[in-house]
Amino acid sequence: MPRSEWDMQRLLSPARMRPYLAARDEHWEHAITLYDWNTRVAAAFFESVHYLEVALRNALDSAASTHLDGSWLSPTSTVLTPRSRAAVSLALRHAGGSQAPHGKLVAELPFGFWWSLLADEYNRLLWQPALRHAFDGTVRRRRLHAELDEVRRLRNRIAHHEPIHTRPLEEDLARVLDIARRIGRALGEHLEATTRVSVLIDERPTWPPPTHRQQTA
Repeated sequence: MPRSEWDMQRLLSPARMRPYLAARDEHWEHAITLYDWNTRVAAAFFESVHYLEVALRNALDSAASTHLDGSWLSPTSTVLTPRSRAAVSLALRHAGGSQAPHGKLVAELPFGFWWSLLADEYNRLLWQPALRHAFDGTVRRRRLHAELDEVRRLRNRIAHHEPIHTRPLEEDLARVLDIARRIGRALGEHLEATTRVSVLIDERPTWPPPTHRQQTA
C-alpha cells in the first residue's frame, strides 16, 4: 500500500472508509473518488435542507403563535408533552435564558423537535387548531410526518459526515422539494432554481468504471 494511501486511510479511519472500499471492490482510488463525490452531494443537500428547516420551524411557530396562546413555546406550555417542554428548557438555556428573544429560542430547537410536533400525540392539541395552517392547501399530517422523518434521517447522516451514496437520492430530492412547496410556493420555486443536487447526482462516479475503449468511443 502506498504511503499516501495508508496516511489517508489512517486519518479518515479504516472504519469510515470501509463502506466506500466495499462499494468499489477494495480499490482505493475509486473508493476515495466516491468519498469525494459523497461529500459534495451531501453539502449540496444540506444547502436545500437548510432552507427547508428554517422555513418549517418559522411556519410552524407562526401558525402556533397565531392560533394558540402566545406562551405555547415555553417550559410551562400546556400543549407540549413533558419531553417537548424539556427540549424547550434546554434550548432556552442555550439561547441565553428567560429573556432571550423568541426568534433565538426557535432557532435553538433542533429539527427533531419541529418534526415531533406533527406526531399523532399532537393531532388535537396542535395540528387541528393551529399547525395545519402552516402549509399551503390540504396536507395529510401523518404522511408529512413520515416524509419529514426521512428528511431528518438524511440531515442527521449529513451532519455526522456519514455515507449517503446508498440512499435513493433522487427520491430524497423530490421529497425535499415537495415539502418545500407545501410550506410555500416561493420556497419550492427557490429550491428548484438553486439546488445543486440534481447536477451532482448526474455526476456520480460510475462503477464499474468504463473501459478505455468505451471512454474513447
